[in-house]
Amino acid sequence: MAVASPPDPPEQGPPDVVEPDHDVPTDTAFSGPFFQEIGKRKIDGRDAKCLVTADHAQTGVGKSNLCDCLGYVCDTTERGFSKQKVTIDPPEFFEHYGVVPRGSSLVLEEGEQLDPRRAMSNENVDASHTWQKERVREIIAFINLPSPKFIDNRMEELADFWINVECRGRARIYKKKIHRIKQSVYYETMQVLKWPNMDGSATFREMDRLKQDHIDDDSDGKGWVPRSEMEEKIEAAVKQEREDVRNKLLASFYADTELSSGDVADCSAVELSASRIRQIAKEYT
Repeated sequence: MAVASPPDPPEQGPPDVVEPDHDVPTDTAFSGPFFQEIGKRKIDGRDAKCLVTADHAQTGVGKSNLCDCLGYVCDTTERGFSKQKVTIDPPEFFEHYGVVPRGSSLVLEEGEQLDPRRAMSNENVDASHTWQKERVREIIAFINLPSPKFIDNRMEELADFWINVECRGRARIYKKKIHRIKQSVYYETMQVLKWPNMDGSATFREMDRLKQDHIDDDSDGKGWVPRSEMEEKIEAAVKQEREDVRNKLLASFYADTELSSGDVADCSAVELSASRIRQIAKEYT
């Protein structure tokens, strides 16, 4: 008797967010469950990796302000959180892991540069490897991005917490988990946090400066050029160089021999008209 095959599992939707049955505590003293977890990780010598987003991918609601505040709260080094621990450049951010003192906080602005469309680029592969290896220096890292969908799935799986800004001054903190059977990412609410305005801090002003520089001049080396964009530029340059070499040869055939433009067009390996041959001859002679 044939045994029926089990039905295909249902298609997986987006990661679930699991809310508790009780009221979520609102923390204003930085002593709630999230901060207790951060403290425990530091006692155990472990890192923590946090994604910071906003409701509906909103801008201007204080994600950078929150990252700045959490940078000061979670940095337990002797000198504390500083401008040197803030960057907008992904390679520089991951290089900081091996440079900053043990117990530091790190902030990456514009984290959407690590988006899924570049998931197989060398930059993202190196980044995920760094996040996977760096677990024992008590580094508390915050990546600021519009929403988790803007980041490589491997990076999200390696993250520990998701902090979502609901409105200016208020954020909900989730702990990331992976379903034992489905192996899909989901989140459990830990607490709600209210934080003070950090607009006057030197580190927050540094974040603003980095973002403005990134907008005003993306060619000064501070902006991160995606690998795909770089490869497109290289491909275009190679194509142009090949066309230049071809056109110089065709122009020389037309100018230095008795061949007519029609003869050159008929003999060339590319499909060009006689009028185009004459145009090329004028441009390259």
